[in-house]
Order: sequence, then C-alpha cells, then structure tokens
Amino acid sequence: MDKQLVIITGGSGALGYALALRHLAAGDAVVITGRNEIRLKELRTQAGSADLHIYRLDVSDYEAVKSFAAWIQIRFGRCDFLYNNAGVAVFKPFAEMTLTELAEMFQTNVDGVLYMTRAFLPMMQRAGRGHIINIASLAGQVASAKAAVYAASKAAIIRFSEGLRQELNGTGIHVTCVMPGPIDTPFLEKADAGGAYRQNVQAYLLSPEHTARAITRAVAKKQAELRLPWKLSLLSMLYSMLPQRIKRWVAPLINRK
Repeated sequence: MDKQLVIITGGSGALGYALALRHLAAGDAVVITGRNEIRLKELRTQAGSADLHIYRLDVSDYEAVKSFAAWIQIRFGRCDFLYNNAGVAVFKPFAEMTLTELAEMFQTNVDGVLYMTRAFLPMMQRAGRGHIINIASLAGQVASAKAAVYAASKAAIIRFSEGLRQELNGTGIHVTCVMPGPIDTPFLEKADAGGAYRQNVQAYLLSPEHTARAITRAVAKKQAELRLPWKLSLLSMLYSMLPQRIKRWVAPLINRK
C-alpha cells in the first residue's frame, strides 16, 4: 500500500474522529478502533471515504490487541502513525470509587497504551520508521480533587512516553506525548455526570477540531511534547513549582469539580 497508514484508538470519540478526518484530508489511510461498532459504522458512513476503515477493539484486552496487529500486518503491511487515544475518566473522590471504576481507568488509560505500543512497535522497528502519539492530559502534571486516579493514569503515560522516546532515539521511530486540557466532548459528560466540571472550566475548553489540528501539526514537526491550551499549561507548570504552603492557598482554584 502506497498510502501512509494511521491507526487511532478511541476512534468513536470526537477527538479520535477529528484526527481521522485530518489524516484523510492529507491523503492517508486510517483505521479507527473502538468498543462501539455501531458508532464506528456511523462515522465511516459520515466520513464517506473508502480510506477510513473500522475495527471493533477493546485496548485493555491484550489478546484482542495482538489479533488486531496481525490483521493490520496482513491487510496493510505497515503502521506509520499510532495514536493511543482511547481513554476513560470518572471524576469522584477516591474513597467513593468502585473497584470496577478504578480498574477500568488503569486498564484503558495505561494498559491499553502499553499493549498497543507493544503490539505495533516491532512492525515499526522492522520498517525503520514510525510515529507513536500518546494522548495524555495536563492532569498528569497537576492532580486535583476527584481526579486522583485519572491524573495518576495520565502521569504514567507522560513518563512512559519520555522513557520510550529515549529508547527509540536514532531508530527512525518518534514519540509525541500530547497533554491537552479539557476538551468539549461527551467524554466530560461521562466523567462528571453532575456537569460542574464543564461549567467551571468553560473558559479553557478546547474544541476537538482545534485540538486535532494542533496535534497533527506537532506530529508533522516531530515534537516530543505538546501542551494545550497554553494558558492552562502555563498555570499548571507554575503551580507545580510553588512551595507547598502556597499550594494550599491556591488548591481551591484547581479543585472545582
């Protein structure tokens, strides 16, 4: 196949689909995955492109991930871009979270990224090229109340991306870690059923289209990291450098979920 192949997990979400449209417009072939096959079929019809392919996949199931990688190898013979975009969140106090909620967040947000990367990295290594894009979050830099577990899962991806980048230096395989703030998608509604979080971060909400455009530009430049929006990123960095006594005064501003 002459076209570049792009794989996007969490493809049934707004950001995943926006990324798919960006790559389709650039002339690439795209495979989007997700657990909701009906939604994936709807998006394929909506896109109206023969270069958009769908695959039902639970990234937390390693055997399913391996089967998917084998299918990609047989069907397309390559993977040029791997977007580890699938993720889930539940915003509530840690003591109130169920074991199922805890497990699902780490299995999807952490295990899923590791499984997908482990399955597709050998394909890239044989080709001597490729690009892995891990979608983390600014929450991985600064944790807040009701997001302790989610922040921990995203912090793991930030550190994984950093270490993997060092391991792959000079191989022709690049790693980009994306740390967006809140994106205006149904993801927020699932994470915070009460809706208070969306209201409190309204001024910083990113659109899926704007976020996808920024990500694909960063990928084209082979940037190591991308944080957005810049105002929220700056505030996060400044907060992390504050002495603990001052953090106690500022904490109420970031704990508005």
